[in-house]
Amino acid sequence: MISSTQLPSILILLAITLAAAVSPDKGMILRIRLSDGSMEKVQVPRGAEESMTLSDLLNPFQVDEESSTVQFGSDKIDPKKTLSELGAKHGSMITIQSTNSKPKPTESRFAKMKPAKREWDPFPDLARDHGTALLKVKTRRASSNGMSYDDISRLQSSLHVVEPQPEGKLKRVYMCARSAERFHANGLLKKTGGVQCRVGLLLGTIQKERVDKKPRKARTSLSSQTSDAEFCTVAKVQAVWEPSGQTTSSGKIYDDSIASSMLSKNSRVLAIAEKLGLQPVGWIFSHVDDRHGDDEDSLPVYDMDLSCGSQLQISKMRNDSEDGSKFVTLSMDANIGATEAFQLSDICVQMVHESMIVTKPGTSKKQITTHHPVVVDGRETTQVDSVLCLVNTAMLSHTGTFSGKTAAGAVKKNGNLTNKTKKTLLKLLEDGKDSKLLEELCDFNTILALDQLVTEEESDKICEVVWKWSRGQKQGTKLGSKLKKQLRNLLEV
Repeated sequence: MISSTQLPSILILLAITLAAAVSPDKGMILRIRLSDGSMEKVQVPRGAEESMTLSDLLNPFQVDEESSTVQFGSDKIDPKKTLSELGAKHGSMITIQSTNSKPKPTESRFAKMKPAKREWDPFPDLARDHGTALLKVKTRRASSNGMSYDDISRLQSSLHVVEPQPEGKLKRVYMCARSAERFHANGLLKKTGGVQCRVGLLLGTIQKERVDKKPRKARTSLSSQTSDAEFCTVAKVQAVWEPSGQTTSSGKIYDDSIASSMLSKNSRVLAIAEKLGLQPVGWIFSHVDDRHGDDEDSLPVYDMDLSCGSQLQISKMRNDSEDGSKFVTLSMDANIGATEAFQLSDICVQMVHESMIVTKPGTSKKQITTHHPVVVDGRETTQVDSVLCLVNTAMLSHTGTFSGKTAAGAVKKNGNLTNKTKKTLLKLLEDGKDSKLLEELCDFNTILALDQLVTEEESDKICEVVWKWSRGQKQGTKLGSKLKKQLRNLLEV
């Protein structure tokens, strides 16, 4: 039993114990009343009040200083002042009031931080949602004293792991030599002697062929049957389409807005390609800077190229679930025409889809900068070498079915027919040589230019006849007399 003489000393000891419990050595605790009426507690480390501003303290709560006022007691205060300048003490209350319409009581104060949900991912197994994981951690930190081991583990598991990808979806790509020569020539400025960086869309076919192209040994009935492992998937480029509107002045970098939208803003180009049995199998770009230099390990595809190529592949994958990921990137040295082929790694395409890669208009660099850390070689970093996002791809040469007869090209840079092409077509129409005429029309860019002159029905008829001719149906394949007359009238103008 406690005597009356012992009671005061016990009360004093209890008060000291409670004060120590409320005000731990870690620092003071401040109370924050948010604009939605909820109350939160934030712990300020001991000694941090001298350098921590009120804006730093309120940063996890995403307070909009333009549409909100901050009060300390009954006075409005400047959020840029430090806590010591404001006279903040253990247990002080800071009130945030919205100057706009008050949010609904049920609306979370973190609603505007919540990342938008993605309805589709190019590679779902590689998809990460770092924004949601970070939001949960911020919510816990706002209502507790720090992160738990579970929070740290959740954040780490939400980071992308960037590592080399050994193989792509395609074993090799066959590039049309005639189209490549034409693409290089279009980048040479004859008047000024300069070089222009350009982009083009590779149209072709996806096929299966044997991995080993050497002649096969004779098989007997006792031999093992052909297995699927002996075949691989390849892309064959049959034509290259270069968008009009690309600048005619010399420059070190191509127009990335034109490059990334080649599949999303040119529906007629894709429609004609489909009627000819073609599909987008990749893209090509040119550069003027020496991207190898003294570094033998460097590759000529930089951050902007990865972003544009990934956006094109994503556009294709949305419309083609089977062959969408079979997409190549060709990099050409605009000065000498040397070209290399690559495929973009799956993780690169997924990161671009999640807007992870930071790019600046008009610049291109070897090192990729990410918006939040990724894991490379077991370490977190925001700087990634572009080499890790590329898959080397073998490139062979062939002649495309719809590449035209010569490397000179049948159309101008604006997509219209050249005068020489018009005269050639007119002469063949007048001579009535259907075989020579169809041979001349086996040029994707020529058909695309004629599409602008004739009706859609007439254009479809031209595509149908040319497609049959290209597949070897020579006998009986010809343009109708009515269509020939229409073409003759249009070309004479």
